[in-house]
Amino acid sequence: MTSPADPVITPDVFIVIMEVYTCVDMVLSLIGIITNAISTMAFLAMGADDGITVAFLFLSSSEFLCCLAALGQRLSLAFWVAELATDYTTWFSIDPYVFNVYFGNIRTGLFTIPVLITMYIAVAKCMCVVKPFVFKNVFFVTRTWWAMVGICAISIVTYLPVMATMGVVDQFDLKVNATRQLVWFSRYRDIVQNVVRIGRDSVPAVSSEIIVIFCVALMSRALSEAVRFRESFKHVSLQNTQESILTQVSARGSARLSGKELQVIKQVTLISAVYVVSNTPKIVLFLAIAFVPDLTQGRLYQNLYEVTVKTKAHAELYMSVVNIFIYYKYNSKFRQSCNLLASKMLDKFQVVL
Repeated sequence: MTSPADPVITPDVFIVIMEVYTCVDMVLSLIGIITNAISTMAFLAMGADDGITVAFLFLSSSEFLCCLAALGQRLSLAFWVAELATDYTTWFSIDPYVFNVYFGNIRTGLFTIPVLITMYIAVAKCMCVVKPFVFKNVFFVTRTWWAMVGICAISIVTYLPVMATMGVVDQFDLKVNATRQLVWFSRYRDIVQNVVRIGRDSVPAVSSEIIVIFCVALMSRALSEAVRFRESFKHVSLQNTQESILTQVSARGSARLSGKELQVIKQVTLISAVYVVSNTPKIVLFLAIAFVPDLTQGRLYQNLYEVTVKTKAHAELYMSVVNIFIYYKYNSKFRQSCNLLASKMLDKFQVVL
């Protein structure tokens, strides 16, 4: 459903933008589904023997579901754009916009899960780096499992009120001059959506970004100190080796970091940085909606709203796509697990042939 009166984005421009986003995002969604399915299987094969691995397992699984919802939304968008491009000479018995709205809302409801899990991982690793003796045993496996289950439950339950304000009804559609199934919105939807948007979307999006940036700064500092320590260690003379090491280790807590810990810090820091970049368009959208009430579905700037939402979703897809490459680069166990999975799949493929 476009809004012909939209003074910012005309219907013709809107169709072109939607066609581009549909093609690009379908490719990204498919890549995200494949990569996150591989990541989930790899983390399962590794075994949930530490809290961070459990968190990464849930992160990959939640991003897999988000990419599935994104693909469903893009497929429905393709049919919707087909109707728009033909000026409704081609139309379907169910308005494709119905599926676009439903898959979009499902994805929005699910995406809070990777947001909160990313924040959990950043905070957990940051605390273990800054105060290792205090927080070393805080984020153990059982506690992380419960935390992940709680995050999933809260994210889903808190979005149900929004889902309850929409439905599908048989209605006469002026665009096609016939009766077909259209999306229905409750008159209370704006109120419910605004409350939910502030409580579970806006506040977590802004607060998590601030927290993650702070954690990344602390971990980056710890990482640079550890690198400087190792560089200074290389240039220590043999006569003063023992004395110099004892002095620097006591002076720099980050020097206690092992090679494995440094790799984990790099991994978490990069994932957090990707999250910050992907999450920023969402914050911009929330601010725009707060200052421009007509920037929403069924209002004056509906076309602009749809384009802005698709831009936000487009940015979020990148996070789901690139994480596997970060895992593979900085997690040796994950890399071994992926190689083993690839080897088994190749063997099965050869047997079939």
